[in-house]
Amino acid sequence: MLRLANISKSFGSTRAVDDVSLEMQPGEIVGLVGENGAGKTTLMRIVAGELQPDGGTIEAPAPIGFVHQHFVLVNAFTIAENLALVTPSGARGLGGWAARNGRLVAPPTRPGPSLTLGVTGGIELPDSSRLVADLSVGEKSKLELAKAISRKPSLLILDEPTSVLTPTEAAELFAVMRRLAASGAIVVFISHKIPEVLEIATRVVVMRGGRIVAEGGTAEELANAMVEIRGASSERRAAGGITAIVGVAGNGQAELAAKLRREATGIVAAIPEDRTRDGLIAEMTIAENLALRTKVPAEQLIAEYNIKASGPKQKAGSLSGGNQQKVLLARELSIEPNVIVASEPTRGLDAEATRFVHDRLRDAAARGAQVFLITSDLDEAFALGDAIQVIYRGRLSEKLTPEEAAAKAPQLMAGL
Repeated sequence: MLRLANISKSFGSTRAVDDVSLEMQPGEIVGLVGENGAGKTTLMRIVAGELQPDGGTIEAPAPIGFVHQHFVLVNAFTIAENLALVTPSGARGLGGWAARNGRLVAPPTRPGPSLTLGVTGGIELPDSSRLVADLSVGEKSKLELAKAISRKPSLLILDEPTSVLTPTEAAELFAVMRRLAASGAIVVFISHKIPEVLEIATRVVVMRGGRIVAEGGTAEELANAMVEIRGASSERRAAGGITAIVGVAGNGQAELAAKLRREATGIVAAIPEDRTRDGLIAEMTIAENLALRTKVPAEQLIAEYNIKASGPKQKAGSLSGGNQQKVLLARELSIEPNVIVASEPTRGLDAEATRFVHDRLRDAAARGAQVFLITSDLDEAFALGDAIQVIYRGRLSEKLTPEEAAAKAPQLMAGL
């Protein structure tokens, strides 16, 4: 059993978790939902022992597996080496891999084996000799999942795990979650995707403003509980300025984004796929990160972009994922670019933050900017794109109208 009693945690003047009490039973899959900054990840980091609460008591099972939204991987190590760091049997559990001069070496007869091992819960990891630095975001997510499962956890915490997975990979994840729950483990599924939560969770808990505000309900009731209504968002469409490029992760999106940035003329804004690695400097303050590209005062941008922070001097790395994305968006869009290359700009964001990002991109296009939206989310492509292209194995399809894409895009994404 997991039992939390009156858990609280503050960062400066920001109350991230506010007197939370909660119990979870073995065999449960608990969906933990709420907008960015609601306190979901902070609460689970306290459960995992990564943060100390300011008050309250915790009774938690062991071991605990945690799949973080922001990857905790060693980029200079291979897939196998990253797994060996957490696999109880070490290199012996990796099918013949051996330690040599401080590195793991594959058996001579199998220079690049795939890992579909019991320790990874059946998660497919092709060519385990590849460096993590060379993996796509989706592959890194699967490696994080394999790491967590390899510990045979009594409690598995998944923080936005499906944000970079294909539907097939998400189904694979759900099967793993159900197997773990059936074996008696507690599974906590943090997500903003309410349909997915309702599909997999045996129970749904909603957080807002650091507190638990609801349990259970319909999709509409959960969405209303998650978000404080601040007025309807605009659904205006840009006048031909947004090209949505959609495809399954790992089909050359990173290379395409780099090419678009390199070949663009004028002022170019870049919203990278991995905001923590390529977008922000976690050790620097919000103000310092903003000053890298813009002269607009940090206080003004924090207010304009509704960034939930204690102030300009708060470290960027201590912000929630959604607020980190808002800092990045504020920095890049405030320079009034004429070209914007946005890669997965809403990955891991809640519904409200997603609407905010969409509106900002529409505003920029309406002002005359050419926006290239690179996304794995078909719904996002149709919501924003005036023209849609599909990327598959590094090749772009012809430009399609949204009506044409509705019929052709799914097949093109599958390489058909």
